[in-house]
Amino acid sequence: MTDVVAAALDSTPVVGIIRLPDASGAVAAAEALWRGGVHAVEVTLTTRGAADAIRALRDREQGPGVIGAGSVRTEADAREAIAAGARFLVTPTFRPAVLDAARAEGVPVMCGGLTPTELDSAAQAGADYLKLFPASAVGPGYLRELLAPMPDLRIIPTGGIGADDVATWAAAGAHAVAAGSALVSAELVARQDWAELTARAERFARSWPR
Repeated sequence: MTDVVAAALDSTPVVGIIRLPDASGAVAAAEALWRGGVHAVEVTLTTRGAADAIRALRDREQGPGVIGAGSVRTEADAREAIAAGARFLVTPTFRPAVLDAARAEGVPVMCGGLTPTELDSAAQAGADYLKLFPASAVGPGYLRELLAPMPDLRIIPTGGIGADDVATWAAAGAHAVAAGSALVSAELVARQDWAELTARAERFARSWPR
């Protein structure tokens, strides 16, 4: 499974985050992001009905598009998401039990942290990627300083990132970026404006320097 996630991020180093009150529009939203070139998409477990949406999207994956689960905080969350077909898990914090459950099934984890100790500890424990969260609280300069002594860390800044910020984070050494409300808003989903979601995805995808 790790290979398909790596391929999705190699193709477009952007993770789309779908966090909604409920999952009624999550499938269509994810497909809109895939069409726009954002291939790694997570549905957060804070979204009511997330497991059902992940299950449906696993059956509808398109090309390099893959579906994952976000806001995974416990071993039970991890098992539920994996059973639903999540290709990858994203955590807001460093939770060894989540890593252990995912690694037992060969599912990669983007493990959350903010401090150098948290991020390096997660990497040493086996996290495939590191989610710098909340990235908006520290900025690209912080990432650049983190990577100076630890250049091997594959860090994905998350939180408050817009399309105009992508190139700056990439220049600071980000492996990829993740975007939530700037990419998928509840308002657009409620209006079923899938064309706008696709356009936003295209803008994020174009913003990563090649």
